[in-house]
Amino acid sequence: MPQEKLGETLTLLHQVWALFLIAVYFSGFMDEYHFPGNREEPLEAEAILWNVQRVFFFGLMFVGFLVDLVQMREDRQKAFLFLFLSLLLGGFSSWISALQCNILLQLFNISPAETVAFIISVPLMTGSI
Repeated sequence: MPQEKLGETLTLLHQVWALFLIAVYFSGFMDEYHFPGNREEPLEAEAILWNVQRVFFFGLMFVGFLVDLVQMREDRQKAFLFLFLSLLLGGFSSWISALQCNILLQLFNISPAETVAFIISVPLMTGSI
């Protein structure tokens, strides 16, 4: 009975870990889509996406640590595997998601400059400036 619950817990934690990883990549994708290019100082709206990415990354690291704690009860040889994967995949997420965004934009022939021009014109249309 305890092995079943341990397996169910591990399965649930794997699913939560995968969701956090998807969220990290999606937020990086949206950052590159709406604000293409690299900057040292983010724009106002881009700073929000950077903060969201940080929250998802640290959530990914925490869930990876929990997966490793549960997994070590079954097999000590697999210790810190998910923590290492979280650090590796989460650390490179912004580069990978930016690359994926650029590939998709080229495949569908969408110009990121059109997107940025639309975002800049939204406050002008609403009259909030």
